[in-house]
Amino acid sequence: MSVSEVKATLRAAVEAARQGRRVFDQAVSEASAATATANAVLHGSKHEHVTAIHQALAAAKAEVEPTRRRFDRIADNASDYLTRLG
Repeated sequence: MSVSEVKATLRAAVEAARQGRRVFDQAVSEASAATATANAVLHGSKHEHVTAIHQALAAAKAEVEPTRRRFDRIADNASDYLTRLG
């Protein structure tokens, strides 16, 4: 693989990571809206399934920022490597 091909691959990786972040952010936005609606409907419920869903949603929410950072790190690292190649 030539340096030009490596650069092209890195550019594609950076764009894929950025596009992935945009898609992820859109999914988070839609999930947040759906979660807010569900919380309003299920407010005060003590049913075991509702409790389990709230726990699962809280666990998913805790992964949002780490996942965003992963997308950003991938793009940053690939960009840095691309810069070093010149």
